[in-house]
Amino acid sequence: MKSIIPIFALALLTSCSAEQDSEPPFAAASDTGEALQQTAGANSNPDEYFDTDTSVLALMNAIIQPSALELWQAVRYVVTAEGVEEDIRPQTDEDWFRLQASAISLIEAGNALLIPGRVMDNAPLDPDYPDYQYRPEEIQALVESDAESWRTYIKQMQFFTRTTLETIEEKDLLGLMETSAAINNACQGCHAEFWYRPNN
Repeated sequence: MKSIIPIFALALLTSCSAEQDSEPPFAAASDTGEALQQTAGANSNPDEYFDTDTSVLALMNAIIQPSALELWQAVRYVVTAEGVEEDIRPQTDEDWFRLQASAISLIEAGNALLIPGRVMDNAPLDPDYPDYQYRPEEIQALVESDAESWRTYIKQMQFFTRTTLETIEEKDLLGLMETSAAINNACQGCHAEFWYRPNN
């Protein structure tokens, strides 16, 4: 009986080894990786990976404007004849974290604006749409005729927002005020060219 046990164990190990040789380990994972590489290689237009159904105006209203306002109004004062009535500034870690989230959101929204194929507005036109603003189709035409300026304004906004993010991480109040004003200037430059009609 002592000589039978090692022989049986050897046979069992040999059988397991044969099964492993017949089915290479991680074959499924390897096949999946190859399939993903083939799919990526077959797709000649990487922009097709992005969902651009959300319009530029929707991004402005939902992400860009609220995030920018959060940064612009982070430090402000209300002054009356009697003196400073309200002094608002970030004080707690939660305040600074909220500003950090707004800055990151603004930078990433800029990336979203840079993706081709996004329409200006896909909602029905408001009958009270102001005359001093270009209509969405006019804005679309302006951007298509000068896409380089459009991209430049967005990159400027991202640059100054990234600088603002650095001041937030350093909890620098004065720096926050200065850099957030620069974000506003970049946004207003874009609006003056692509959003508001001249002489208004």
